[in-house]
Amino acid sequence: MARKTKAEAALTRHRIVESARQVFSRAGVANTSLELVAKEACVTRGAVYWHFRDKADLFLAVRADTGTLLRLPPAGTGDALRRLEESLLAAIRRLETEPTARQTYEVMLWKCEYVAELSPVRTELMTAGQAFSEEVRQLYTQAREAGLTAPNLDPGLAALETFCLYAGMVKLWLADNTGEVLRRRVEPMIRAHVAKHRREPALTPPSGRANKKAK
Repeated sequence: MARKTKAEAALTRHRIVESARQVFSRAGVANTSLELVAKEACVTRGAVYWHFRDKADLFLAVRADTGTLLRLPPAGTGDALRRLEESLLAAIRRLETEPTARQTYEVMLWKCEYVAELSPVRTELMTAGQAFSEEVRQLYTQAREAGLTAPNLDPGLAALETFCLYAGMVKLWLADNTGEVLRRRVEPMIRAHVAKHRREPALTPPSGRANKKAK
């Protein structure tokens, strides 16, 4: 048998990842074997093991193929709080418009038990959550330094609050198939969450009134 080229190997790997996403979504991760994935991808079981050590490795590849749902806009695209708000809104819009992202996150949050061989994956996901919290903490720090928040804001605590909101929001959004519980209100909820941290600018009294008080 001729050796596959790198391009052919990459295509096979991609087909296995796509097939795993489909099987995970239909059957759940616990009920999915690598044999089932191989059958879905029309490859041998050996081909699956050639590219992936085990089911956990394949699961992480499915997640990596989708990429991070939330992506913070670069600096210079608005103040720190505006960037945070837009990134949260964009994450939800990706769930609405990208079937692959929606399917992957449904698998991760509703169709997987992080036990046995998948136990290390839970650690991996929490590491990603810590990285997200740190990015958000930096945004809150920038906002406080720019006078956009109350001076006594704790950026770390605020970041944890946003992380909890985001994680719960994504999971419940995925479960709310009818849109009656959360989906219709999620955007105003995000805006309200960020707005509560924004410090309203002090009103400057008219010069005449200020002069009277001075007298």
